[in-house]
Formats: sequence, C-alpha cells, structure tokens
Amino acid sequence: MAVIVGASVHAPSAWAYDDIVLPSVAFSALAVQQEGAAETRETIHYADGKLRIDRGNGFSSTILDLTTQTQCLLMVNHTYLITPMDDELYRRYFARSLNATDARKLGTQTIEGQATTKYAFGDDGALKAAGSYWLTKTGVMIRREYDAGVYGRNVHYLELMTHLVFQAQPKALFMIPAGYKLAK
Repeated sequence: MAVIVGASVHAPSAWAYDDIVLPSVAFSALAVQQEGAAETRETIHYADGKLRIDRGNGFSSTILDLTTQTQCLLMVNHTYLITPMDDELYRRYFARSLNATDARKLGTQTIEGQATTKYAFGDDGALKAAGSYWLTKTGVMIRREYDAGVYGRNVHYLELMTHLVFQAQPKALFMIPAGYKLAK
C-alpha cells in the first residue's frame, strides 16, 4: 500500500526491480512511441530512480518511482491516484539487465548524438516481444524496436528518445503538486 510522505510518493518495498538498468544521469527528452501506424509523443524527465511522463494537450501525467515500485497518476481535474507500478509501462523507457533478458551485444551505433551499444533481446514481458534496444554507457535506453503478436497479427513497435538534455531535474517534477487531492 502506498503512502504519501510530504508531497512525494513512497511505498513499502515488498519486491524489487533489481533487473532494471537505471540511468546514472538525470535527463529530459521527448519520448516517441510508434505502434504500427499510430504514434504518441511524451515529454519525460528522469532523476534518481523516478520518471515523470507528461502527455501534454490536457492529458494526465504519470510519475513512476522505480525505487518503491509505485506510480502516481496526476489527472487534469487536479486529483491523483497512487497505485503499484505498471509492469509494462516502465519497459518503454528502461532496459532490463542482460541476465534478466538473455540479451546479447550486437555492436555499437551513434543515435541522437549519443554513443550506444545495441543489444538483441527475446521474449521480454507478457507479449513475448523480441527485438533490439540501444543503451548508453550511462544506462539511458535511447531506442527500443521490436515485433509482437497482437490480436493474431504481428505489430512493429519503435520507442525512441529525441531532444535529450542531460541536466539536473527540478525535484518538484517528482512530487504531487500543491492543490491536488487524492481521488476517491
């Protein structure tokens, strides 16, 4: 059960995401997800095991806390919910360890001006998706590309980060804003 301490999100650690590669640097970026012909764009901010996902255009924001495995949904009506972290949502932004996925190194490549190592993975997550991801030396997953079976057909997915800015992120981004009330 999640509790709020001050204005940040915390929960008791019943289990751990020990197999997630957390970046060692703070950054912001534009995250692009393509699923077949559909595309979404979100502004993200990362620091110290926390990721804020801003969907823009009047939509909600989500704060993932990978250190407590909780997520806080900030809704446009100035309410919020704290729930256990979505097990699939974090995979758009973070790689899993080589041991957890049996990923293998394929080579190096520069993406978005960043030196990366390309890895191939197989059957990661509930969709049994297999593909590749590109990881910087600081643990930032710049790109992930894979195919997965959805409703009996194969769908191609591309997730990438553009407009990367490596700098400290304001702590307020990872807190529940003043005036927000717990949704009931």
